[in-house]
Amino acid sequence: MKKLSALDANFLYSESPKTPNHISSVQIFKPTKNQSIDVFTKGLKELFRSRLHLVPYLTHKLKFTPGNIDHPVWMEDTEFDIDNHFFRIELTAPGSFTQLEEKVAEIHSELMDRSKPLWKIFIITGLEDGKFAYYNQAHHACLDGMAAQAATQTLMDTTPNPTIVTPASEPRTNDENLTELFRLSAENLFKFQLAVPKNTVNFMNSLFRLSKRVIDPDKSSGNLFSIAPPTRFNRSVSRERSYAAGNMSVLEMKAMAKLSCCKLNDIFLAVCAGGLQRYMLRLNELPSRSLIAACPVSLRKPGDISMDNQVTMMGIALATDLSDPLLRLNAITHSSRTAKELIADAAGLQNTEVSLFGLPAFMTSISRIAETIGLADRIRSPMNVLISNVPGPQETLYSNGAKMLTHYPVSIPTHGFGLNITGTSYVNDFCFAITSCAKAVPDATIMRDDIMDAYEELRSVLIPKFIVVEKTIAEEGFADERTDAVSLGSTSTQAEVRVA
Repeated sequence: MKKLSALDANFLYSESPKTPNHISSVQIFKPTKNQSIDVFTKGLKELFRSRLHLVPYLTHKLKFTPGNIDHPVWMEDTEFDIDNHFFRIELTAPGSFTQLEEKVAEIHSELMDRSKPLWKIFIITGLEDGKFAYYNQAHHACLDGMAAQAATQTLMDTTPNPTIVTPASEPRTNDENLTELFRLSAENLFKFQLAVPKNTVNFMNSLFRLSKRVIDPDKSSGNLFSIAPPTRFNRSVSRERSYAAGNMSVLEMKAMAKLSCCKLNDIFLAVCAGGLQRYMLRLNELPSRSLIAACPVSLRKPGDISMDNQVTMMGIALATDLSDPLLRLNAITHSSRTAKELIADAAGLQNTEVSLFGLPAFMTSISRIAETIGLADRIRSPMNVLISNVPGPQETLYSNGAKMLTHYPVSIPTHGFGLNITGTSYVNDFCFAITSCAKAVPDATIMRDDIMDAYEELRSVLIPKFIVVEKTIAEEGFADERTDAVSLGSTSTQAEVRVA
């Protein structure tokens, strides 16, 4: 048995039919020659079967403590059947990309069965040009974005010929034991109490650093005390989802980051901000104040590929009140740098191992009450939209011989955050996707196109002669770790604050 952390378990407590908390990805594959999809699927199951021991969540299911007095545990599923986790869907002709997006939105709205290990693969056939796709799903309680990338690379190969992995030979044992559950809960509660003095010191140190920042005229408090402007995204969500995906060039984004003395993530945020501005202007709903993005930040140490959640959140102003793309990028870069400083100062305020008697039952009840009374419709949110950037595989991957062509993320909208935009790099592509509540964004494809238009605009301003820069990148390579930001000159004389 392994106890879930408070952060992992919270994705279970806050889940409801309107807010499924699983994360997924959509990969399109070029099939192997002269191999039917039935033969491919059979071989894929055997490949997964041989690697089950390398990714623990594949064969572990949840066990809740009696009365929800403490966080649940992961335990071995002695009745594990891989056929419970593979499904086949065929699109009707012509099998367009739009049809794939609609099918993903439909599947993504369904809750997962908690009586089994929390993962599924839907093999979607009937795509144009003879391709097929995976909708690869796992619950957020199992892992975060970085861990998901590690799992993907473990279950795939870097050559068309799968690496032979010797499957685990140990028989699965049933470790379900009521006495052991209570022992683990008591141990968890006791350890948390022992850590209270240390946690209190860390908490006070963080408060001191934040207080010092607030009164220091030379330092910025960023969005620490900001309340985001109200938007259509910041309301209670419905069950239905809207989904759209697109591609950018990693090489181009790196070139833009180098020319702007910022990071690739700042470029992605600026492009999303430009797209959001376009989308909301069309609806005549753009607030006079900047939208604020909630951006997950990984707390993992280099090389850590454990299957759990290790993230915190920072708020970044998207400068959607500025019409000039360079001024907007400059403002985002500054806000991003300040947000990272705030995260460092506030490190002691976050504790992912909180354990109090009856906390799971309390958190679940609070979540249900908040949904019932529509709390997200009654209070102002500190942020407007979730935007995440997860580094993905840098090598071409293959699944049972089939070449992986795309790696689109599928993420989580929730009450108060009906829009989630996530990007994942894959070799030289930057695959991004919009996952939203259909009530908040009924036309995700239009927003996707707006983001792509903003990308083209920023690219045309920064690198009008991109071929020269692309050649330089290919020859020299650029790191993404540049953190210094410099002021950008505007190429437009119409940089102003827009008032709705």
